Amino acid sequence: MNALLADKYSNQNPTPFIHMTSPLKKPLARWNALVQDRVVPLPRRIVSALTIKEQAGVASDFLIVRDYQSPSDVVLEDGVEVDLAQGNVFRIVPRCDAPACTEAPQDPPKLAFFIDDAFEITTQAKQTEDSLRRLFALLPKVELLRDMESPTDIAIGSNETVLFTDGPVFVSCVEIEKHCGQECPPPARRYIIRVDEKRIVVDAPKVTGRDILVLAGLNPDLTMLNQKIGKRFEPVGLEKVVDLTACGVERFTTLPNEQSEGRPNFRRQFALPEEDVELLEGSELAWETINDANGKWVLIRDIPLPEGLLQVPTSVAIQVPSGYPSAALDMAYFSPAVRRLDGGAIPCTEASMQIEGIAWQRWSRHYTSAYPWKLGVYNVFTHYLLSLSWLDREARKVKIA
Repeated sequence: MNALLADKYSNQNPTPFIHMTSPLKKPLARWNALVQDRVVPLPRRIVSALTIKEQAGVASDFLIVRDYQSPSDVVLEDGVEVDLAQGNVFRIVPRCDAPACTEAPQDPPKLAFFIDDAFEITTQAKQTEDSLRRLFALLPKVELLRDMESPTDIAIGSNETVLFTDGPVFVSCVEIEKHCGQECPPPARRYIIRVDEKRIVVDAPKVTGRDILVLAGLNPDLTMLNQKIGKRFEPVGLEKVVDLTACGVERFTTLPNEQSEGRPNFRRQFALPEEDVELLEGSELAWETINDANGKWVLIRDIPLPEGLLQVPTSVAIQVPSGYPSAALDMAYFSPAVRRLDGGAIPCTEASMQIEGIAWQRWSRHYTSAYPWKLGVYNVFTHYLLSLSWLDREARKVKIA
């Protein structure tokens, strides 16, 4: 049986949702047959008996027999059209030994439901989400999607009625955010991740940052992806592979990456909102707040510099306006000035700002009407992550050149 099977069934209300966007035309469900206890995927609900034989690898001198809860099973000649919704469990017999019965008995046919690589046989065409859980002994936090021919797999809600005629093939699904503590998610065929407020389905346990953004309907070249692990947020590069089965993975946030271009005594000279402090401390950054003649500043020391930029210990300064957090943060200032290894000019960094008597290179990047400041979403920490993305973008120009 499959790795999702457990000895104990526990009531758990999965959150229903739909994989990607529903098309205008209702998608068709996938159908499998069970031939001699072998799972045989089939192209549609109604197929010929010959098609079932061919896909199951049955020799021509055999016939398939629809299995009933009865001694009188039905022999199906090769040319017969078979509706799998009327029973999808079959056995084979030599053509020369085939019984003469071709009329369906009064007894119900055997029906096979499938979840991933596992199957269970029943005669009950009407199930519920809970009864399927008990039938397959699913782990509590595993959710079910009905497997469709299109990308639009359909979620099965808690205790929802499940009809065999709607399709017997299902895939397991795990919502990553429910496993963001010390436990690791159980294995599954699909994984639900949250990107900002959007919940999407990923078809593999390992996925790149670029793939996550594309699945979320975002432009990877204009969006920065961050991963929340515990109290820390970490940038996720476009080609970085995220293992969704790892312990501690929680959710993802994004920031617009398209703005218009325009010393460590840990001082706390003014207070930041509690959320900022929690994020900065949780990420173990060397940060301080200072009051200077030119305003209030958050200074973050020893920031990471991507390859392609001159590798020297560098700090970033973020000016905090009096109306923050309602008022937007703007730009970022680096000391010493950031330099490209190829000597190329960095646009809109010609100006500088004196902070505590030291010149800080100003990177004139701004939120725009298309990508505005969002109260309650953006903060000092997200602006810091955004400033790192500006560095990364400039470094990529060096690699391309």
